[in-house]
Amino acid sequence: MTPTARADEKLTGRARAARIAAGVAAGGGSLALALLLTSSSPEVLDWSGAEDRTSEAFIFIWALIALPAAGLLHTPQARVRRARISAGWVLIAGYWLYVALMAALAWQVQGFFPAHDAPGKKGGLFGAAILLVIGTPLFIAGSGVVFRVEREASTTRLREHITAVTILCCTLTGLVAGLTFGYNFAIPHNGFPAMSQPGGALWGLLAGAALGMRVGALLTSSADSRRRMTDDAKSFARTSTAMLGWCLCVSQLGWLLPTWAMVAVGVPACAVRDGGAR
Repeated sequence: MTPTARADEKLTGRARAARIAAGVAAGGGSLALALLLTSSSPEVLDWSGAEDRTSEAFIFIWALIALPAAGLLHTPQARVRRARISAGWVLIAGYWLYVALMAALAWQVQGFFPAHDAPGKKGGLFGAAILLVIGTPLFIAGSGVVFRVEREASTTRLREHITAVTILCCTLTGLVAGLTFGYNFAIPHNGFPAMSQPGGALWGLLAGAALGMRVGALLTSSADSRRRMTDDAKSFARTSTAMLGWCLCVSQLGWLLPTWAMVAVGVPACAVRDGGAR
């Protein structure tokens, strides 16, 4: 390895370490600010209108602080790397609006999730679902990859970035939606194990991927990529529909079998259907 290559590798290592440090500082600093804000003004947690969902409201408050905090801490390094600052902040603004939209949507569907005093560990499902849905933009902003250097910040590269984030967000949102639908399934109620795990996870994941691929096809500028992503979206949609139909059929055994038996039946049945779909 030449001295120049060693110097470049050392510089890259330092830049990576600085980005990790900035991301950790943004997460920790925004957490401290969120705690300070909610402790000094507890009424900010009342915006959700649900007194028993204050911890989930705190997650959104922290996320809405963490996104701009990450941008501020990564901006100096981005200037040193001669990255496109404006493009990075446009992406962060888009992610902030996405999190704000998910916050508004969360309180419309929070009734489908168990309360905090639910038996077992089910009371934390709502918070886990929120982190799954908004985790991708938080990680992307915290890692600093929104600030790309000039040669990587072309319109095509930015479209690819947005497309990848969109697909991942839609896929994880579909996973949450499928599990939530299965958990609340009531026709019959004993059949909900066949509709939740792994059935709800599988068809929800595939449905989310189909939606993400369809949206991604609209975002890409390449005709070949658009055609390929559209075909993938159709394939995911067909498989998801078949999986949902199979889970619905298996769940009807709940009219005859108790819940514990449906757990034993639902898992292998979905596994058989998944193997058949392949």
